Amino acid sequence: MKKIQDAEQLSAYVEMHHLQDYMDSDILAMASLQYFEKEEHLIRTGTTSDFLYFLVDGTVMVYSYSSDTQNICIDHAKPATPLGEASSLWGLLPKSSVKAVSNCICVSIPLNQYREQLQQDVRFLQNICQLLSYRLNSGINLANSLTEPVETRLAKFILTNHENEKFSFRLTTCASILNVSYRHLLRTITNFRDANILEKKKNYYLIHDFDALNDLAENLSSPAKS
Repeated sequence: MKKIQDAEQLSAYVEMHHLQDYMDSDILAMASLQYFEKEEHLIRTGTTSDFLYFLVDGTVMVYSYSSDTQNICIDHAKPATPLGEASSLWGLLPKSSVKAVSNCICVSIPLNQYREQLQQDVRFLQNICQLLSYRLNSGINLANSLTEPVETRLAKFILTNHENEKFSFRLTTCASILNVSYRHLLRTITNFRDANILEKKKNYYLIHDFDALNDLAENLSSPAKS
């Protein structure tokens, strides 16, 4: 982690992602920018973070360990997502870890200085309650999704994360997020290509058949096997 000393850049990120809308307190008076390299942890299981983070650039993965010590991805977060609101804000030990899957920048608020102020900020608490409700429902969806075929999970993921009919998400990260092995993911991608749902390009996959992806996402059909 490296602190970025740039007040103009901090102000630009706050304005770009409307972070002041989260709270009545003056976020610029409390916050600074921090840079995290790929694979670096922002939060570790069992260690209370010293900061509340707002991810403003890059992508992170929220994960925990199963009983057999395998990583289980709970969520992947993109800008502008608060991180640490469920545990560190209240001084509790986090039950999951947060790791950068790309180089990341966060707007960071030191909790040793501003924890009490944030806990008394009604607007902030209202937004955090809404976020936690969403994440509670997402946790239920995660439990349900783990029983779904990999084809269904991958189709949903592609539909959510494509841009202009292009899916360019890093496959190793995609495998972690979908809680499948990299080899299994590659087999599924190959099936999608054989069924002419996807076409492999140099740095991305081009989507040819959105109808088929939607059917797979609803678990209505399966692509042809290679």
